[in-house]
Amino acid sequence: MNMKRKLCLGMAAALALSAGAMAEPADLQTQLDEANARIEALEAEVEKYRPFYESQIVAEYGEDGVIMLDNAKAQYDEAAAMYAQYGISVDAYAADIKESIVQSLVQQAVLDEKAAELGLDVVSEEAMADLTEKAAADLETYVGYYTSYFAQEGASDEENRQATIDGLAQAGISQDTLLSDRVENYVSEQLHTYITKDVAVTDEDIQNEYQEMIDDDKQNYDGNDVAYNTARSSGEVIAWNPEGYRAVKHVLVKFTDDQAAQYSDLESALTSLNDELAALDAPEATEAPEEEPAEVSEEAEAAESEETEETEAPRSREEIESDIGAIGVSIEALYAELMPKAQEVVDAFNAGTGIDELIEKYGEDPGMTREPASVNGYAVAKDSTYWDPAFTDGAMSIAEVGQISEPVRGKNGIHIIYYLADIPAGEVPFEDIKEGVEAQALEDKVSDTFNDQVSAWVEEASPVYHLDRF
Repeated sequence: MNMKRKLCLGMAAALALSAGAMAEPADLQTQLDEANARIEALEAEVEKYRPFYESQIVAEYGEDGVIMLDNAKAQYDEAAAMYAQYGISVDAYAADIKESIVQSLVQQAVLDEKAAELGLDVVSEEAMADLTEKAAADLETYVGYYTSYFAQEGASDEENRQATIDGLAQAGISQDTLLSDRVENYVSEQLHTYITKDVAVTDEDIQNEYQEMIDDDKQNYDGNDVAYNTARSSGEVIAWNPEGYRAVKHVLVKFTDDQAAQYSDLESALTSLNDELAALDAPEATEAPEEEPAEVSEEAEAAESEETEETEAPRSREEIESDIGAIGVSIEALYAELMPKAQEVVDAFNAGTGIDELIEKYGEDPGMTREPASVNGYAVAKDSTYWDPAFTDGAMSIAEVGQISEPVRGKNGIHIIYYLADIPAGEVPFEDIKEGVEAQALEDKVSDTFNDQVSAWVEEASPVYHLDRF
């Protein structure tokens, strides 16, 4: 029986029973007739609004699950707003985005039902207390970040805090919404654990992963310095190295904020002057064939003559080169302010102080104090584009492993670069990265197992999509 008809019958039966609880038997037929009439009226109302209701359904799944247009449209509007922040219109991608949104909503609905069916949506008191505490901490993080947006001059700290909480609530961020997000993520994690709890990898899985990593790295890193260095910097396991790389560490004697601003201004001015100088060397534009001059009024001739007189004549080469020289002197002066400290680093190294100790004492590059760079160094090759060109040239100028460069003047300050090691090209021996390969193999297998199960559940739900209504 149709769900809506069941609802109509239930409502009518309830009316009949409530009205006839004290009725005589002779009145039962009359009451049943009235109930049936009411059922017909309710069914007529359902049929009247059925076309509108169905037009609002963008997907159906399972026995009676539906995804409504309003829900899908809200997510689409969020996606459009996100694209707009980057100056991108979603119009060219609208169909794909809509399809992805509806499919995602169906998948999430199916997973929610499975979690409920398995009893994984029940949150214990202990877990709820923990999630509530974390939600409160989340709210405090938001408050700390956004207080400056909502604070009023002359208001007390407590008043500004409350104003921030109220402003966040208007934007849909409150402890309740944050807790709801936490609970939703908790249930999702429980379901993920349920699906993948028995996943394990074999030696064959690990060896297959190793070979796949080698193949992928060859494809991704050969001739792509940015991709290679990005992967190294983020701590990815590297299974294959391109040729020509060396590992270096460095001590950066950094410009202060004020010095950095001066350096940026000077570099910008220098670029403009070089462009001006290049314009002097540019060949004259090829003259167009002469044409019969059109008649020009006396007023137009006078205006043209005046404009010509007001146009500044190009500066001479000597003037431009003089300005370039002056900027060079100013840049030299900025580096000169850093040289005493840089020389102190060089002297300490030559006296036997190790590079790691020097980095700890003098270094101002945070990357040198974090793994993996703090252990493995930076990877630099002759044609590297990932680094400041001055840094690349300085790193490649060092003759032998264990030596340092001359003080290198870069855009961030002065570098004293240490030649740590050569990076052997080609496949990285399995034993060197065994733990990383095994962890990656397990991660991939967990992901595949979860995705396969989710796909199977969605397929069982036999979703029907009505994207033409979206």
